[in-house]
Amino acid sequence: MRKPTCKGACTRTGMNTRGSSLEASDAGYVFLEHTADVGLRAWGPTPAAAARSMYALTLGRDPAEASGTKATYTISVSGATWADLLVNWLAELLFQFSVEGLVGQTFDFSACAPPHCSATVTGIAIEDEEQVEGGEIKAVTYHHLEVDIQPDRKTVQVVFDI
Repeated sequence: MRKPTCKGACTRTGMNTRGSSLEASDAGYVFLEHTADVGLRAWGPTPAAAARSMYALTLGRDPAEASGTKATYTISVSGATWADLLVNWLAELLFQFSVEGLVGQTFDFSACAPPHCSATVTGIAIEDEEQVEGGEIKAVTYHHLEVDIQPDRKTVQVVFDI
C-alpha cells in the first residue's frame, strides 16, 4: 500500500466551507509525517477543514478539483466528547467515500457539539477511479489525536491508518 501523495495539496489555506471564500488564516490543513501512517493538522470555524484534508489525502489533490455527478447527502454522528465526534465524523465520511465514492466539497452544519454533529454535504460522486491518485485510508484513529475547540476556530490533529 502506498502512502497518500499530495501533488501540491500538502498545505491548503483559504478553503471554501459554505460557499463563501475565507481568509487564508481562517481555514486550512497541513499533512504531518508519521512512521507508518499519515496525519494531518486542520483548522477552521467548523470540522470541514478536517474533512477536506482527508479527501485531499485520498484524492491526491484538493477535493474542490474533483469532478463527478453532483451529490447532496446528510451526515449525522454522535459522540460523547469532541474527540469521539471528530473520529466518528471522519469515519462516516470515509465510509461514504469507500462505498459510494462520495466526496464532500461544501458542508452546511446544522449542529456540531457533543453529543451530536450533523451537516448537509454537497459534493460529487466519483465516477472515474483514475481521479483517486492519493492513497487508501483504512481507518481514522485516536493515535496522537488532538482537538482544540474555541468559539470561532476548531483545530484538530488526527492520524489515519493507511
